[in-house]
Amino acid sequence: MGCGSSSEVQTGPQDRRYDGDVDGPVKSRDDVTNRGTKRKGGGGQGNRSSKTDGRAKRLTDDSSSKYHTRSYTTEQQDGEELREQGYKRRIRNDILDATQGKDISALEKAIDKFERNRLIDCDDLSNAQDRLDFLKLKRDLRDAIKRNHVGVMERAIERARESGWRTALEPQIAATERKMLNQAELNRYAHDILAMEPQTISEIHSYHRPPACVHDVMAASYMLLGHDEAQLRDWSYIQGMAGRLGKSSLINQVKEFDTEAVDEHTARRVREIIDYHDLDEIRSASNGAATFHCWAESVTGKINRDAEEKRQNQEQGLDDELEDRYREEEKPPSMAAKQQIAKGRR
Repeated sequence: MGCGSSSEVQTGPQDRRYDGDVDGPVKSRDDVTNRGTKRKGGGGQGNRSSKTDGRAKRLTDDSSSKYHTRSYTTEQQDGEELREQGYKRRIRNDILDATQGKDISALEKAIDKFERNRLIDCDDLSNAQDRLDFLKLKRDLRDAIKRNHVGVMERAIERARESGWRTALEPQIAATERKMLNQAELNRYAHDILAMEPQTISEIHSYHRPPACVHDVMAASYMLLGHDEAQLRDWSYIQGMAGRLGKSSLINQVKEFDTEAVDEHTARRVREIIDYHDLDEIRSASNGAATFHCWAESVTGKINRDAEEKRQNQEQGLDDELEDRYREEEKPPSMAAKQQIAKGRR
């Protein structure tokens, strides 16, 4: 059957009916009649016709006959074909519905079912496979951002750009690339901390009454990692945090740190704290604390630069919107119009 129908795979005969004396299928009632006539032999044409008609009738009507196994009428055959077509039509509809959605698992199941039933591809299967490739690439880009790993993000970007979906995925590619560059910069800042020996952290942890510069630097570092400044005034709290291992360890928190989790107010407060002490002063007290000072200084500088760039982009967008309205109205916008546009963008 063609693409307009839901049944693409041509099927053979639906059933076979056997004569008790003949080995093999009898394709029609006439075959049964003719073979019965030949075996009997002799007799006139009228007698042969009468006898064979009676035998064919018994084969069709007498379900209790020992020669009877199963008999299909034309209506039953048509009904079975319709049922088969309906089943395959549902398979085709399922793959069309899955192609319109965003569920990768549902789409994979629909494609598998379509292929196992050997339906003819009227672009249904091709479109579904293309859609599946697109959704997987999009998912990989999203997962790469969540993992926050430079190598994973780089590979996801490369696969997306080499695919036929580069244009459609450009927003996701751009977002992943920004995240990758951001994380690569943070990795450079954190390099010295990540390469720090465990004994250096133990040294900071072992202080019972640390110098003020060491306490302030470590408190500022933990503020960037999301801890409350009020709690960090107590050195015992910092000691407890520095003594943690595994995922909650200080080194691992720095490794997974993201500037997007820090607001501008916190960044400014951290900068005030670390600027209060000179780097040489901190280094003379603790090399480990000096390393955290450098890290906090670099991170807060990046946060300030990113915030300034964001403000400039917003102002540029506002200026472009005002310019577009000016071109439409052919007159400069009033101050009230500027304020209204700015309010709407906020």
